[in-house]
Amino acid sequence: MIDRKRGFFDEAQETMPPEKREAFERKILFDTVRHAYENAPATRRKMDDAGVKPADVRVVSDLAKIPLTRKADLKTIQKSELPFGGLAAAPPRAMRRIYVSPGPTYDPEGREESHWRWEKAFIAAGFRPGDIVQNTFMYHFSPAGLMFDEALLQIGCTVIPAGVGNTEMQAQVMRDLCVTGYVGTPSFLMTVLEKGREMGIVPGNGLCLQVALVAAEMLPESLRGRFQEEFGIQVRQAYGTADAGSLGYECFEGHGMHIPDEILLELVDPVTEEPVAPGKIGEVVVTLPNETYPLVRFATGDLSVFTTESCPCGRTSGRLLRIVGRIDQLTKVKGIFVHPEQVGQIEKKIPEADVLQLVITRVGHEDQMTIQVVLKEGATPSEEMRTRISETAREVTRLRGEVVFVNEKDLSEKEKKIVDNRKWE
Repeated sequence: MIDRKRGFFDEAQETMPPEKREAFERKILFDTVRHAYENAPATRRKMDDAGVKPADVRVVSDLAKIPLTRKADLKTIQKSELPFGGLAAAPPRAMRRIYVSPGPTYDPEGREESHWRWEKAFIAAGFRPGDIVQNTFMYHFSPAGLMFDEALLQIGCTVIPAGVGNTEMQAQVMRDLCVTGYVGTPSFLMTVLEKGREMGIVPGNGLCLQVALVAAEMLPESLRGRFQEEFGIQVRQAYGTADAGSLGYECFEGHGMHIPDEILLELVDPVTEEPVAPGKIGEVVVTLPNETYPLVRFATGDLSVFTTESCPCGRTSGRLLRIVGRIDQLTKVKGIFVHPEQVGQIEKKIPEADVLQLVITRVGHEDQMTIQVVLKEGATPSEEMRTRISETAREVTRLRGEVVFVNEKDLSEKEKKIVDNRKWE
């Protein structure tokens, strides 16, 4: 029987005592800030404008001297100096891959051995060498599919690059190849499992799945409980971004997401930009020791709560207890970010539309997107128009949505392009 509880990818590093961890973080801090200042023009300008030199940043608390670079501003920053806005420390020809996120924004992948740092997350979640893993994240444009794929290969797993959709085929593959591990969103995992159950694929009869690492969506505890009780699957969640890779992952204890040892993570007040104390809500800000893309004080827009209390698993890093929301209207739906600006792009392509608003809800374990449309005076709704709006929205956002024609008075929160009505436990 495989022990899927206790396990480390690099036990010495993951269990560093406090004094050793402090010295380790100081070295990361010094090397990263110096490298970014010397090789990433935008970071140099940012620090020079603030009157900060690398020598002024000696301990982690000194990072507060450096202004934030916000994820929400990436498109504008990159557009001013294509393709990476001066934030990369290497030219495109030196990179391994370049990904495209909605916006568009461009996400570089360097030639480092582990650019995205997901190996520890998989071991902590219970994946082991020899597991056959179904990776249902997107491989097209997005880095998600490949970033998880390569980490799984690194720890000795066999990967099925399944990608998104094709629910019945996913269930069949899960049975035929005796898949033991899953990577993807929690909602899609439940969708595949329920389809499999319709096909007679259940524990003891074709379902071999034992572990799952889920990301890109909230994981309600009720849903985690269903995975365990109905299907016998140990599900752990992780947190990351297309820009920064792994930023947190649960161990078998399941009490918060361990912050990767290789990064420096702060939580700051979104208004004052001052660090917040453990237990307080703050915006996740990360500094990455990456040769190719050394982001310094990159503000993700995600709100979280962290703790420095010890974890029974033995790892000594801090933990993010949960992601509690975002500071802006940037919204993640079915694992894909949707920007308010994209709603404007849809509006421009539909001449009959006066106002568009996306309303995000959750039905069962799945996100639903409704496109509310207020037509210009004289325009008449039709099925052709409904189809055209739906297809345009899918083209712009990569998401399907139901089109509903409404009067302007029916719009909730009229000033918002995106209204998120999902409720989380």
